[in-house]
Amino acid sequence: MIRIIFVIVFAAVLAGCVSTRNRHGFVMERGEDKLEAEIGIDTKESILARYGEPSVRPPLNDDRWYYLSFSTNARAFYNPDTTSRYIVEFDFDEQGKVINVATYNLEDGMDINLVGRETPTRGKELTFWEQLLGSVGQLPAPTGGQQGGPGGGP
Repeated sequence: MIRIIFVIVFAAVLAGCVSTRNRHGFVMERGEDKLEAEIGIDTKESILARYGEPSVRPPLNDDRWYYLSFSTNARAFYNPDTTSRYIVEFDFDEQGKVINVATYNLEDGMDINLVGRETPTRGKELTFWEQLLGSVGQLPAPTGGQQGGPGGGP
């Protein structure tokens, strides 16, 4: 019996060490190794027919489309690591023809340091127990029926 419990606990511990690989964004068809277009010949319609709807279309500029694809690897409770990134940018002219195709990968990205400051807010800091027991003893809000007060009837 002790051996069975030990094996179950050991298996549970090992399950937390398993890495999880995920793929997000645009997935290329079998046999494709990159997205490409002929400048001056391909149009928005031909790109849509060939690759489908883009991952990102900027809201104020429909003359630039992005197809994004990236893979991540996560282990237990650690932050996931991006293992690969592939971004293709299609630029179009006023007639909808392709004028530029740019490709970016993981090496083209930049690390951005986020500011760790917090904006102070007004109010009271509640302890765990104040949050847990804060609503004990309060009456529930009235339900249904007529509402009293200004404009609400008698």
